[in-house]
Amino acid sequence: MKTHPAHPACAGHKPKVREIMRDFDVRGKAPMPIALEADITNDSPAEPVLEVEGPGQSSTSVVEQTHFEPQAASGASSSRRRQHTSSLLSLPQNALSNIADRLRPVDVLSLASSSRELQTAVQQTPLAEIRRRTARRVQAIWNGLIRYDVDNPFAALMYPGVTESLAPNFDCLTRAQQGRLVAFIEGQLGPERNSVLNDIGANLAGLMPELQERLVALVEGLQDPEHRGLALQALGGGAPAVAAELQERLVTVAEGLDGYDRSLGVWGLGLGVGRLSPEFQERLVALAEGLHEAEDRVYALRGITLAGLRPDLQQRLFVLANSINEAEQRVWGLAAFAQEVASLAPALQQELVRLAEGLGEQDRASVLRGFGAGVASLAPALQQEVVSLAERLGEQNRASVLRDFGAGVAGLEPNLQKRLVAIAERLASAADRASALEGLGTGMARLALEVQERLVALVERLDQTERAAALQALGADLGRLASELQERLLSVAEGIHHRADRLRAYRALTGGVSPLAAELTPRLTAFANSLADPEYWACVLAAMLPTREQSK
Repeated sequence: MKTHPAHPACAGHKPKVREIMRDFDVRGKAPMPIALEADITNDSPAEPVLEVEGPGQSSTSVVEQTHFEPQAASGASSSRRRQHTSSLLSLPQNALSNIADRLRPVDVLSLASSSRELQTAVQQTPLAEIRRRTARRVQAIWNGLIRYDVDNPFAALMYPGVTESLAPNFDCLTRAQQGRLVAFIEGQLGPERNSVLNDIGANLAGLMPELQERLVALVEGLQDPEHRGLALQALGGGAPAVAAELQERLVTVAEGLDGYDRSLGVWGLGLGVGRLSPEFQERLVALAEGLHEAEDRVYALRGITLAGLRPDLQQRLFVLANSINEAEQRVWGLAAFAQEVASLAPALQQELVRLAEGLGEQDRASVLRGFGAGVASLAPALQQEVVSLAERLGEQNRASVLRDFGAGVAGLEPNLQKRLVAIAERLASAADRASALEGLGTGMARLALEVQERLVALVERLDQTERAAALQALGADLGRLASELQERLLSVAEGIHHRADRLRAYRALTGGVSPLAAELTPRLTAFANSLADPEYWACVLAAMLPTREQSK
């Protein structure tokens, strides 16, 4: 479980929110009311380490790597910087764009910081400017976070969601900043360490290679087998993007585990198994087949993604799921397999639906929940059958199935979308309606307009305690809805009384790929200012970190 620091009031003096927040321009959005000071980093001006092309060279050979690191000033470095600046300024804009495409955002920021002329050139190059502004924003938020606690600069990272929001932006941190973060992780124990590792997860490759190796060495050095399994579960999703040598070391750790501890490792590494080499795929499937306890098999199956996995290996896993002797565990194994229905051959899809039809209600609901968003990948006749199965469930099971269908609902025919919304509208419990909205609202902008309006009406009828969760479910697509629907949902957020729920609603309103309509900016500003409380400022900062979609 995640842990977080003591309540700020018990942890000594913290900087006031307005001491660290100023007007801050967020690309693609109106100016944020709670934003960061202009001084985004304490590092001295950085010198780009560039090899500039000579006459006749391709622009793609201009740069191999740029490091945003503080360097001591010297006559030689100043002369070198002037030479680099002059050479880069002579390049056409498309060449500078090609360079920016190969640099980390923090290195583009370094490039722009090295001279006023280069800053102007970067600002006039759209891709480079997007990366510069993204890095500047992350640097500002990083500096705000590490000022949270003078005695423990990384205390704010233990708040739920903070490191998770930071991890996709590792390429906006300098090598030194990344190194401090890894050193912090190395100094943590048990649950705290696993919490941060879990938040890094699939973003392991965003760290510098030598820091990736340090985290792999950390996993290898854990004495308790369960701790090694938990660490593999946390970091395994990032294995496909690291060097083959590190992949080999992680798989070897898993092979040294047994029983439940091994199932943890298979879960973690299985998240990206389809992107591993055929040899590693074979070894991971063999690890799953070697598990003897039904519960361990199910746990491993729940972590394995089938996309990209060889068909013969998919078949072996399906046989493994269907051969579990204990009835309850077998259903869970089939439900875990159903989670990957979109990656299955049509014959296996049909077999899963057929198996679901023959189960009792609770077991049938478990398999239907497993289909999740993959319901959209089924053939039309199978989609019709799955919706009919959902309609015949009891109320509580109907709500949970709708929740887990998620983004798959947008891939169904409008008539099937309406039938599923009708199920939600008939639910008697507000909690069940909110649960259904968690799924139906995912990918909301791609639903039929009539369905969108009916979902907004459902949100408006929810109890106070359910509204924030519903807004979170709709959040990713809010900016793509009609402004009238956005306004109605902002009104729902404004009517929430509990401060923590208001924070959740704010994150939903600002966390989408597209910003809300410009005419709603004053109200969104006022809403954000109501959250300027030391108890919540770290979480508000994390909410401002850019997503990868926003940075594109």
